[in-house]
Amino acid sequence: MRVCRVISRREFEAEGELDIGVFAKTGDILVISSEVRQEEDELGKYLSDEDIERLRNFLPDLEQPRTYTRFTVLMDVKCGLTRVPKVGEEIEILNDEEIRKAHTVSGEFRMPYLPYLMKKDVELAKIAISKLFRLFPEERDILEMIMAEIEYSVMREVDL
Repeated sequence: MRVCRVISRREFEAEGELDIGVFAKTGDILVISSEVRQEEDELGKYLSDEDIERLRNFLPDLEQPRTYTRFTVLMDVKCGLTRVPKVGEEIEILNDEEIRKAHTVSGEFRMPYLPYLMKKDVELAKIAISKLFRLFPEERDILEMIMAEIEYSVMREVDL
């Protein structure tokens, strides 16, 4: 996968489909997949699926709808800051060991992006923390407190 479109300083898209909540890296930037969308071709707006398939029989080069995954930039792994990814940069899906390494500095657990992620998308923050529960069993107490705070902030926003 490669970056195909930069939306903002904190978001970009790549062509292809990934599950939501997958940690990845582009350069030294830690990212998480946040949304999957399918771009409908122009004909799809005006024709039925059957008509489109009939057209594709005669026009095989007719474009298929494309699927894009949106990524949220979390942090620069080396310095904790963020930089804007460039179009064409390779996106590497991280395995468990690489995720642990990205969230550890001098043996200490860190999540400097958590306040931003909680403001942007609470559900995505829950997914990320759930993944980290499995990878950092020794930090379970801290992660449980963070999850409780997220739940409390959601409840606080709801009028009971």
